[in-house]
Amino acid sequence: MEGQLEEQAETSPMARLLHRWFVEYNPFYLCSATLVLVGTMIWSRGLAQEGNLYGSLGVAAVAELYAVALLGGAALLVRIGQRRPAVLLALLTVVYQGDLTLHTETCAYLGTAGGVASAIWLVVFVAKLRALAWVFQIRPSARSMATAIVGALGLALIPRLLHVLEPNQLGACIGIWLFAMLTLHEGQGAVSLVPLDAWGTTVLRRVLRATWLIWLGLAVGHVTMWSTAQTLHLAPMLPAAALLAVRWIRRESRIWLLVGAVLVLAACFLPDTFALHAVVAAMALGARAWPRLGADAAATASPSPYRTVEASPPRGPDAAVVVALGDAARMRLFVAAIAASYLAVWTLGWSGGPWPAHAFALDLAMILAMVLVAWRARTRIPAVPPVMSLVHGVLAAGLVPMPHSLVAWGSTIIAMGFALLVASLATSYGLRNASITRPPTG
Repeated sequence: MEGQLEEQAETSPMARLLHRWFVEYNPFYLCSATLVLVGTMIWSRGLAQEGNLYGSLGVAAVAELYAVALLGGAALLVRIGQRRPAVLLALLTVVYQGDLTLHTETCAYLGTAGGVASAIWLVVFVAKLRALAWVFQIRPSARSMATAIVGALGLALIPRLLHVLEPNQLGACIGIWLFAMLTLHEGQGAVSLVPLDAWGTTVLRRVLRATWLIWLGLAVGHVTMWSTAQTLHLAPMLPAAALLAVRWIRRESRIWLLVGAVLVLAACFLPDTFALHAVVAAMALGARAWPRLGADAAATASPSPYRTVEASPPRGPDAAVVVALGDAARMRLFVAAIAASYLAVWTLGWSGGPWPAHAFALDLAMILAMVLVAWRARTRIPAVPPVMSLVHGVLAAGLVPMPHSLVAWGSTIIAMGFALLVASLATSYGLRNASITRPPTG
């Protein structure tokens, strides 16, 4: 202890200042990353002017090699106890994960070699994520890894669709890609494997937040780059953006209302994008129905058929904002996700007018999926979509005579009204002795 005090006393103010600005906050790390990036961009432009597309693979290899060097440097700094500069190198690695050299866009023009190079880039992307987690001894959640991998898949695959799909189709694909990432994202999404003090916890939280913001900015940058190569029509997917709210809505009834409104709006005014809206609806419903890190364990289902008892949302600015639903509500949403997927496949290519004809194989696949869910969950809820599909198929095939005059339509609607009244009264009478347990209001 005395030796350490003497050593601190002998350290001059200038030495402490240099240590602070050139060890803890070393600006040369950022300068190094900037120089490599600028050099690779100049190199890439020079190769493009020479007509050497395959030379861009070498540019990408240099960028990946530098990212690996950043990782190695971070591991060295962590080993010698300099975690602050190691975090800076980690953030620079995160930036380079976003394909700053536009490698995946170039690979779209290189045929088979470009496909192989994109696949290698994806493998290296995942390997670097795992290496980052190992260096800093953190464990990312499965959803966080899935979010990052979906982002990388979009960067690798969408450039290959730029000159293949129509603007509306391409815009829908990009919209679904962005929606998938935002739906999978779950706040911080990683925990430390070693004990951290209060400041260490704060640093981890800030670094994870910065990582997601950096990747979101880079994704938007790539979309902007794609828009210069192909006209993008993202406006038709704006109604689907409202489905992002599904993860935050507290009541199940409001989830049904929102999803139904979006699908009806798409069917009436944007029929050519109805299938894509159904895909987004299936993703939103499936993500909400999926258990989230044990948060639903504390939720209990309410006997009420239209409302569930929900767990209290976690507190704090960085806590997950998803409100847990009970098991019964999650099952209903999961069944709805399967039904929305069926709608998406069934209406693929539909652009208005009469609904498409039923496909026996598709209907059979949906029925088998619902039977499996009903058998595993011991519930009759999955029977609803097949019955609705059967009713529509019977009506579409003309097996039930339809009214052809106003008098016939009026008579039919009046009969339906009386039948609905009788059914409602019979239900009330049959359930007259059922006890109702209401959720606490305090």
